[in-house]
Amino acid sequence: MEITKLSTKGQIVIPESLRKDMGSGTAFIVSKQNDLIILKKVEGLTKQEMKEMKELDKIWKEIDSGKCGSYTEKDFFKKMKEW
Repeated sequence: MEITKLSTKGQIVIPESLRKDMGSGTAFIVSKQNDLIILKKVEGLTKQEMKEMKELDKIWKEIDSGKCGSYTEKDFFKKMKEW
């Protein structure tokens, strides 16, 4: 058993002894059941899924850095139609 901490940004370091066969960018499914948080490594993602994950990562970084705008409900749905 290892002990780790949650950072102010919500990040958790997986101890080195537990991530020997994982590289940077390894994808996980995360679920929570009461006090238990479960990480399950995801393998075999398609190129499209990897592209989507990278895009989501980019979006979250923009949100974290405050580079995102606010929309009214009407403008939000208008923007969604453009996507």
